[in-house]
Amino acid sequence: IIQLTNKIQKQYAVSVTYQAVRKAVNTLHTQKVLHKEGKQYSISKEWVLQLKSFFDTLLTTYETKTKIKLFNTEFAKDDYAVYTFNNLFDLDNFWGDMLLYLAEHLKSHESRTFTGYGHYGWWFLINLGKETRIFQQIMKKRINSSFLFLEDVPLNRWGARLYGEIGMKVRIKEDTKIERGVAVNIMGDSIIQIKYPHDLIKKLKKIYEKYPDVKDITLKEITELAHEPHQIKFILFRNPTIAEKLRESYAM
Repeated sequence: IIQLTNKIQKQYAVSVTYQAVRKAVNTLHTQKVLHKEGKQYSISKEWVLQLKSFFDTLLTTYETKTKIKLFNTEFAKDDYAVYTFNNLFDLDNFWGDMLLYLAEHLKSHESRTFTGYGHYGWWFLINLGKETRIFQQIMKKRINSSFLFLEDVPLNRWGARLYGEIGMKVRIKEDTKIERGVAVNIMGDSIIQIKYPHDLIKKLKKIYEKYPDVKDITLKEITELAHEPHQIKFILFRNPTIAEKLRESYAM
């Protein structure tokens, strides 16, 4: 707190007392904005994620000028949220934060497993280092993790090797019954569903069918893929029964 008081006085050229700063810090700690470890304070990751979720939801509501809808009456009793992202880079950053949040807050009765499936592992192309770090952290929490690639192409085989190297269970299996525009994650009782627009899926399909090696893709193409504007839906809900059925369907 003394360091913070000195920094405020120096950086903002204001006269503020130690007692005033201590009172503000204690208030923020009580409100769970700050996390305390020993005598050190840091911004709470949980609070940041909640704040981020609020603004993402606010943005979605503002852009559509409608309230976010529930799936239907069958799921109305479950926790449910929808977020809209304008590009893959923003989606991937939020997605990673959400997985870490869910892993941190698994309840004792929930299955300590992560299961995912999708047609194209594009996240390796735009955020390789972060992707592997996220799952290393998840697996340190003793959460058994697996992923199913639904397209047998060289870039997916590369992604499968990367997952395998950090200890994840991985399988590649073509499945034409599952819509290309959808990817799914299951963590405990929570289900994440990503819905990609048709034009983005066409672009991903073209890239994944064209290149036999990640080294063949130009930096320009990767940058365009990461930041090209698209409307991508991120749907999150909790339903123990559906989560368990999905786990059984895609068990390794």
